[in-house]
Amino acid sequence: MNRNDMTVFGFSDRFAALIPEHAPLAVGRILSQEKGLYRVISKNGEQPAETSGKFRYEAQAASDFPTVGDFVMLDCNQSGNHAVIHHVLPRKSVFIRKAAGTAHKEQVVAANVDTVFLCMSLNNDFNLRRLERYLSICWESRATPVVVLTKADLCGNIDEKLLAVEAVTMGRIFLLLRQ
Repeated sequence: MNRNDMTVFGFSDRFAALIPEHAPLAVGRILSQEKGLYRVISKNGEQPAETSGKFRYEAQAASDFPTVGDFVMLDCNQSGNHAVIHHVLPRKSVFIRKAAGTAHKEQVVAANVDTVFLCMSLNNDFNLRRLERYLSICWESRATPVVVLTKADLCGNIDEKLLAVEAVTMGRIFLLLRQ
């Protein structure tokens, strides 16, 4: 792999159009996040990163901070130390959930996801309402859901369940895995 080829990590013309206003900075993608520290991939390879002080000061909500899948503009330190994240490029899709605890805060789980595979067993754990909730979250995030039905060999009334799944997926793509 060419170290300068960020298209391998999902970088597209959509994101490239946003680059000129941040020309001296490099493009990176967030690979992981833990307690305000990030792991990014950029033209320099993988390295740890953190947000700049100005970024932290200007952030108004938790969802303003980078999350896994985000493309960011960063200053890559050539010596291998932490890169500094200065800007998050606009997201194509985003998964947001309520943060743990009693406060009404949001938590961004992932960004820039194209396709989500929802796996559901056709055995006794089959729950159509759960599938509807997951589909709703996917559509709200702007990602495309694909329903994967498993354990068809353990299902006694497969035709009935397939009709129910087809109804809630509105004729969208779903796969049935048989033995």
